[in-house]
Amino acid sequence: MSRILVTFVTSSEFKRLENSALQSACRLTDGRAVSDVFEFDIRSVAMPEPLEADLEQLVRSEAAAAYARLRIPCVVEHAGLLFAEYADRNFPGGLTKPMWNTLGADFVRETHSAGRHATARAVVAYCDGKTVHTFIGDTPGSLAEEPRGDIHQFYWDTVFVPDDGNPEKLTYSQIVEREGLPYKMANLSQSAKAMRAFLDWRSSARPELWPDRE
Repeated sequence: MSRILVTFVTSSEFKRLENSALQSACRLTDGRAVSDVFEFDIRSVAMPEPLEADLEQLVRSEAAAAYARLRIPCVVEHAGLLFAEYADRNFPGGLTKPMWNTLGADFVRETHSAGRHATARAVVAYCDGKTVHTFIGDTPGSLAEEPRGDIHQFYWDTVFVPDDGNPEKLTYSQIVEREGLPYKMANLSQSAKAMRAFLDWRSSARPELWPDRE
């Protein structure tokens, strides 16, 4: 049986690495390996990112824009942090990336967020030209007092401390340094949770506008 082709639009090299780790380490809900069911076509397309706190609204716009560029069904993904006190307002959400790009290592200090409870949220959006579907992945945690781990890891990975299975209170970056990226994707990553939710849906939905590769 041929694998199902998924066109994933991203200009991020780190997202490419995450996608490779997802394929090697993750399974669908029914136990099948992702790599046995899906083939990914990574399209490096720089898309404008709206200044929008609501991650779901942001990726809906990105998915529609990506489809308009490529004219084929495709998925996009975006992640951000939700401070517990502002989760109902989706803050900083989609603004996490521009804030981090501006503040860098000063993000925690300038946002007064050391020790603050936060959720790492990722949203995957799929657009087939008619409809946009969204899939959410959440990982609860908190923010470290200062960046720890490889500064070349993805944005705020140096300050996010996942709650589950992390008795030493390591940041994402420190976990990847110790256990490897496939471990993070299989056990912790909000992005993997969102993508796997999409893949579970895709493996059974089989929309007509998204034919399998022969």
